[in-house]
Amino acid sequence: MNLPGDTTGTTPRHSARLGIVVMYGLDAFGAGAFASSEIVFFTQVLQRSPGQISVALSTASFVGLALILPFGKLADRVDRRGLLALLNGAIALFMLGYLLPPSIVGFFVTTSLVVLGQRLLNPVRPAVIAKLFPTTRVAVRAAAHVSFNAGFALGSLFSAGALFVGGTGAFRMLLLVNVAMFAACVLIALRLPAVRADPAEAEHRRGFAALRDRPFLVATIANMFGSLHNSALLIGLPLWLLHHTNAPGWVVPSILTVNCLLVVVLQIRLSRGTGTVRGAARTQWRGTIAMACACALLMFTGGELTPLSWTLLAAAVVLLTISEITQTAGAWGLSFALADERRVGEYQSVFGLGLDVQMVVGPLLVTALVSSSAGWPALAVIGLLPVGVATRLLHRWAPDEAAPPRTTGGTPA
Repeated sequence: MNLPGDTTGTTPRHSARLGIVVMYGLDAFGAGAFASSEIVFFTQVLQRSPGQISVALSTASFVGLALILPFGKLADRVDRRGLLALLNGAIALFMLGYLLPPSIVGFFVTTSLVVLGQRLLNPVRPAVIAKLFPTTRVAVRAAAHVSFNAGFALGSLFSAGALFVGGTGAFRMLLLVNVAMFAACVLIALRLPAVRADPAEAEHRRGFAALRDRPFLVATIANMFGSLHNSALLIGLPLWLLHHTNAPGWVVPSILTVNCLLVVVLQIRLSRGTGTVRGAARTQWRGTIAMACACALLMFTGGELTPLSWTLLAAAVVLLTISEITQTAGAWGLSFALADERRVGEYQSVFGLGLDVQMVVGPLLVTALVSSSAGWPALAVIGLLPVGVATRLLHRWAPDEAAPPRTTGGTPA
């Protein structure tokens, strides 16, 4: 017997799952190949200043924040498979704009369109997963995350090798590789089962129900603070090592490589038990505690690194990675379990909006805090308090573990 929303038969379901996982991996390979060197490409090949680059990226990010909610409602009214293919194709086309004769206007337009397309793509993919795999959505999302990390690591290695061998032409080659990966994702998306909305449900979609759904908003805010592990690992730790320790430069890329490998090995295993609200909330809370413990260890790694300092640093990297794995798995579980099944696109857009806000504010916050060792415990507290409060509230509001998926938004009585 097939589950509602699943594809027909075991083989088609397996094929759809494989397609989603491969799509995440190809996207990540292209991102690893180009994104890891795009700043150098912008400055050395396109001759853009750091100020121009930051303004273009920030402007596009803010436009994405403004459009993501109405776009989420649109995703609930159309075939999400077609929308997924359209966005991947549009991003591939937009990226070709970097190959046009350089101009400041062209750079701003191209960068804005590329970043906007990527921002809008983010909530569509989990919305597709939610509809195609109603009972295994967190497991599929975890497998996709593993594929993403593996693809990004391989893409980064490919980028490093290409830049080592080639010159200016290598940047354009990496750009074309990224374009090719998006084009391949279009083909995969078109082979997925259709994910169409039920016209009979249109009357239930007026307004933004997700913004009035108190449990879902609490989960969204908790994820916004809990996901500070991203900024801590990608920005705070490198700044700390480079400016407050005598660590050699090769340590930073080595840390990111270890992070990717651990995610590949542990993500699926540590994502178990997140299929219910209570289980997902507990997993997210454990991930936030892991981040806080990592921050506590990093307090004692400043100055000249000793054998003890190196040990503490290694333990902190492992804890930050475990935080990433478990906090994100818990967040995925909450974003699926608390969403109105008739408004999955809208709900995933709201959830993604909270993460986008963290991606804008988090780097600024972490950069300011890690200017001294006292900043690490402050970062831990900023993460722990809101997630702890949210966990207690979600446990109180959580529906029966055996309850069916939600079909109405709103605040519990």
